[in-house]
Amino acid sequence: MSGGPVGGLGDSPAGAGPALKPYLKRKKSSLGETKIAVLGAEGVGKSALSVRFITKRFIGEYDQTAESKYKYSTMVDGEQMAFEVLDTRSVNDDCGAREDVLRWADGYVLVYSVVFRKSFELLKEVQKRVEDYRKGAASVPIVILANKADLAHMRQVTREEGQLFAASLGCPFIELSASEDVSDVTEAFHSLCRDIVEYKRRSRTFFGRVLGALGREKVS
Repeated sequence: MSGGPVGGLGDSPAGAGPALKPYLKRKKSSLGETKIAVLGAEGVGKSALSVRFITKRFIGEYDQTAESKYKYSTMVDGEQMAFEVLDTRSVNDDCGAREDVLRWADGYVLVYSVVFRKSFELLKEVQKRVEDYRKGAASVPIVILANKADLAHMRQVTREEGQLFAASLGCPFIELSASEDVSDVTEAFHSLCRDIVEYKRRSRTFFGRVLGALGREKVS
C-alpha cells in the first residue's frame, strides 16, 4: 500500500450549504484517479468502511464531528489507481449529500445499516439528490453497501429489499460487515472504481463526437 489517510480536516458547520470547502475544490480527475464520496446516515459505518478499505484495519469508534478525506494508491485490474475517499458527516439527516460533495465526487458509495431501517429509507432520498444534481445523467457511478450484516439478530432490512433497491438503480449491491469482510469492502470500492473509469471513458467519447461534429460544421 502506498499513500495513506489524511484525516480530520475540520468541523463541518451544521446546515452547511453550497460554500465550497478548500479540500473539496474540484479538479478534473484523470482515468488513473478517482474521487469517491461515502454517503449515509450517522452511525451506519461510513468511517469504518472507508478506513477498512484504506488500511485493511477495523476501528469501531470514530469522531463524528468532522469529515475526513483519505488518499490511497493501489492496483485495480493491473493498473495503478489513485483514490481520494471522502468520509462524509451527516447533518440533519442529509447523509453527507451536500452540493459541494456531489460536485466533487466522481462516484458514490451509499451506505445503510441492516439494523437501522431509517438509514435505508434515507438512501432513497440521497439517490434522488445525486441524480437531480447530476441532471439525471445515466448510470451515475454508485454502489450500495448494506453494512452490519453480522448483527443478523437485530436486522430491520432484508437482503431482498436492498437487492431490489439496487436493481431499480442498475448499480452493484453488497451486504457485508465492515468488521469482518475486508475482501468485500475492497471489492466494493474497486467495483465502483471500474464503473467510474468506464463512465469517464463514455463521457469523453461522447464529448469527442460532439466536438468533432461541431468542427466539421465549421469547416463546411
